[in-house]
Amino acid sequence: MSWSPYNGDRYLDFPELEAWCHALVEAHSDWMSLVEIGKSREGRSIWLITVGAQSGDLDAKPAFWLDGGTHAAEWTSVMAVLHTISRWAEKLDAGDEETMARFKETTAYVAPCISPDGFQAMQEGSPFLRSSCRPPLPGSHPVGLRPADLTGDGAIRWMRWRHEAGPWVADPDAPMFMRHRRLDDRPEEAFFFCSEGTFLHWDGVAWADAPREFGLDLNRNFPGSWAPFRMFGMDGGAYPLSEPESRSVVDAVAARPNIAVALTNHTYTGCILTQPYRDPSPLGQADIDLFEKLAEGAVEGTGYRVIKTHPDFVYDPKVDIVGVWSDTLSTTFGIPGYTLELWNPYSFAGVEIEKPAEFFRKPDPALIRQLVVAFTKDPAMVSPWVTVDHPQLGEVEVGGIDYMRTIRNPPEALLPAEVGRGAVVADRMLSATPRLNVTLKTEKRDGVTIVDAVVENLGYLPTAASVHARQLELVPPLRLDLSHDDGVTIIDGELTQTLEHLEGWGSLQVSSARHAVYPGLGARSTRARVRWVVQGSGSVSVKWTAVRAGSGSVSTAL
Repeated sequence: MSWSPYNGDRYLDFPELEAWCHALVEAHSDWMSLVEIGKSREGRSIWLITVGAQSGDLDAKPAFWLDGGTHAAEWTSVMAVLHTISRWAEKLDAGDEETMARFKETTAYVAPCISPDGFQAMQEGSPFLRSSCRPPLPGSHPVGLRPADLTGDGAIRWMRWRHEAGPWVADPDAPMFMRHRRLDDRPEEAFFFCSEGTFLHWDGVAWADAPREFGLDLNRNFPGSWAPFRMFGMDGGAYPLSEPESRSVVDAVAARPNIAVALTNHTYTGCILTQPYRDPSPLGQADIDLFEKLAEGAVEGTGYRVIKTHPDFVYDPKVDIVGVWSDTLSTTFGIPGYTLELWNPYSFAGVEIEKPAEFFRKPDPALIRQLVVAFTKDPAMVSPWVTVDHPQLGEVEVGGIDYMRTIRNPPEALLPAEVGRGAVVADRMLSATPRLNVTLKTEKRDGVTIVDAVVENLGYLPTAASVHARQLELVPPLRLDLSHDDGVTIIDGELTQTLEHLEGWGSLQVSSARHAVYPGLGARSTRARVRWVVQGSGSVSVKWTAVRAGSGSVSTAL
């Protein structure tokens, strides 16, 4: 397969994704490499693309992590990753100076699809599954309705049948919308209403849902504040990192300590989720404010909004959200980590939802009606009710929207714009890494030479990426090593010296530089100095190592 840019013109399945990634890297070998960081339960590869000038030490540069496909149904999250890399590749091909300079100074690690098994299963028409295809526990005996495509149209839609005990009735003014039955509705108008499917181990009487076949939520299996979790028929695994997919990406990040900021793509809501995830938070207020400020800058002009996970994106205010990947990035690794919820079906329908997660638990029927009506205006998005001879129930009706290409992901016609927004956010996160710069100044005085290394952080984020990382010593201090020719003698100053971490210009904006009427410089600086006193003539060099802010060297002749 020869490489061609991906602009979101259609949804790719996993084999197509793999072929595209291999072709991309082969066509851009000066700038990209591809490694397998793990295997899924079913043996599919979890790929990582490293973007940056391949002639340099990629792991010694400030880095950005980007991924998608944690949740199997969220195809847009994967497509946005592909489009982001595609845009970088096109700019590199065109010789764009800004992009080339960026990737000479910065590294991007990109994992397009974390849950390839579930992703491919849903591409092939599987019923909704959250993440991977982890099998049910041995001895499980599911009883009840299991979703299935009865009509063979490639989508799992809705199913209804009349019964006087049914809790639903049809809305005559919105044919595809089913509303709650009222006390004064006639019994003969009532329906049972559910996903299309068939009953497992049915006794011929009870109408109930079977447990999910694949109930694992990979985004509750990460170590950040992990605890046993069950909600909506899903669980967080037997223990943190019990799944090969979650362990693969955690190990990949742990092996790359230069990562300073991270973005994990999801759907849906049209927002970016930031800290805190719970109250009290392991993070201090300075980090919470900094992460929110960066999120605001990243989504500016995209139509996305910034939502603090707690208290505004929790399903149940009494239940903590646990084991989340972006929260693990922040609280375990001290990396500003974000969840980008691509695609806003509510906005498409002209609906505003203040607290989207709470809306899952307490839906407003009027807003749901508006959502359904908006999507059923386009015949390509909906199938009218058709009568089907159900193998167990007899005559039923099947119809409704294609959930995977309306609510969970945008219709293909709207996909290019959505992945474009995702690429904008990713580009801005990439530009936010810390960036250490060191210059040497010399001054001759009384027979000796004073060598000053002026160390400054030119990046948005602090050199440790967060206060949390600095306080827990997750990132070592800045290190400067002096070397010299034989003709130079050290009079004062250790050859190796360390500095405390430096602020970034973004962190100043949430502290001393917050208020334009009361500006200040703050207690911590973006700049520092290291000094040596030497004698003689020759060359001196200073090598610096800042882990998340980069490394390099500079020399001068005395």
